[in-house]
Amino acid sequence: MFAKVLNVVLAFLGISAFAKDENGKSVLLDAQQEMLKNKYGDLFLTNFMKDLQEFEKDGQAAESVVTSQTQQELEAERSKNAKELADLRKQLDELRQLANAQKQAIDKMAKEPASEQADETTGSMEDKKFRIDMSLAHNQAIVAAFKGAAYSGNSTIETTELQKEFGKYVSGERMEIMKRLTGVTESTAYMTTVMTDKTEVRAQQAYIDSVLQQFVPKWTPKGKSTFRPLTIKNYKHKINVPITPADIMEDVLGYLYDENLKPEDMPIVKYILFQLIFPKLDEEREQALAIGKFKETEATKDGDAATAALDTMDGYVTQLKALKKGNNQEITWLLDGETLNDETLVEQIDRAVNEVAPLYKKKTMFIHADPSLVTRYGKAYRKKYPWLKNEDGEKIKVDFSRFTFAPLEGMRGTGVFFITPKENFRHLLSKNPQNTKVWMQTDNYDVKVFAEWWEACGFWLAEAIFAYLPPVDGGSSVSENHEDGV
Repeated sequence: MFAKVLNVVLAFLGISAFAKDENGKSVLLDAQQEMLKNKYGDLFLTNFMKDLQEFEKDGQAAESVVTSQTQQELEAERSKNAKELADLRKQLDELRQLANAQKQAIDKMAKEPASEQADETTGSMEDKKFRIDMSLAHNQAIVAAFKGAAYSGNSTIETTELQKEFGKYVSGERMEIMKRLTGVTESTAYMTTVMTDKTEVRAQQAYIDSVLQQFVPKWTPKGKSTFRPLTIKNYKHKINVPITPADIMEDVLGYLYDENLKPEDMPIVKYILFQLIFPKLDEEREQALAIGKFKETEATKDGDAATAALDTMDGYVTQLKALKKGNNQEITWLLDGETLNDETLVEQIDRAVNEVAPLYKKKTMFIHADPSLVTRYGKAYRKKYPWLKNEDGEKIKVDFSRFTFAPLEGMRGTGVFFITPKENFRHLLSKNPQNTKVWMQTDNYDVKVFAEWWEACGFWLAEAIFAYLPPVDGGSSVSENHEDGV
């Protein structure tokens, strides 16, 4: 949420970055503070400056939130709000013209379970969220059981009714569902998201080695660009999940009781998505983004075996291994050929940090690492310096550097760590979120949930990667032959 506030403030002030103090922290000029106070009030200004300081406490720059993904989300929200406002004004005009007829209909519907037609035409002006259809058997069964009453109607769940309600729910809550399908995972929080519909992406600009020179009244060009872009392949993903509604009814009721929610707040279609599908998807996306290795599917007809989750794309660890195998010399391979030992781990990490090119040492960057390696480093450091207190908790910063460990669960067991700027660590998503498809089909007593989207990750420039890979025979590398979910 604060990232969106930062984007709004920067846009309002007409700047791309804040001024910095001697510690590299963002500060607001007096004129900027006055502008914010006049626009939003003293309380907003006070809380914003406090949150800004807290946001940058761990070395993250405020400007890092200015990403295409966040701007895309803000633009989508603006469009959604504008559309809702226009719809509300239109409805208000209709209500004024048909006040008497609507009042009679509302009074009648307030005393009866809402029908499908009523669900589409009624509701307060303030409440535009999805409402469940109480004429459907599965919703009546949930409400009756929740209230402790015996449901005397038809106990068979009609999958065609569930499919119809699913379609209405997806249409009404599309943006929320899109965000959950392709939302931020543990590792993508450290990446820069690129919105693209291309199947391959390469860096379109390079960094310049030098521009300063002595003045002479002649054209003497300087600043030859170093340009060694890496190719990031984009991959199409999908979800095919069969659900038997009758089998999950007890789970739905249990969730309602445990969370103390009204049954109207948890329609069965929302339960299917947010309690059954998305949690597992988040876990598998994180692993695939890290150690996935793309394999062409052999499925040719309905019912063929599905691909493993780790076969959907090449993860960033997999890409580093391929670059190492291909003898890419533009990448700085840290501690090349060494095995990390607990007795010398602190010294080895210090040497690895020292191997980072001078151009990047002044940048605040993260050491993306196997969580087990971070734990080993923390214990080795405590053993070496038992009198020092770790006040940073799990956020371990390497002494005399601007680098902090970022343990990523998807890398667990690899023994790998790498350092690179956030702008060089890329995450690909579809440029148009509407291309992300979610729908449901019925099949006898079952329903089938479908979803499709594009996603990938990788690196922009090889020169900005500083990576350690354990020796193949060092015992810490990940096997190329993985199993789904491992």
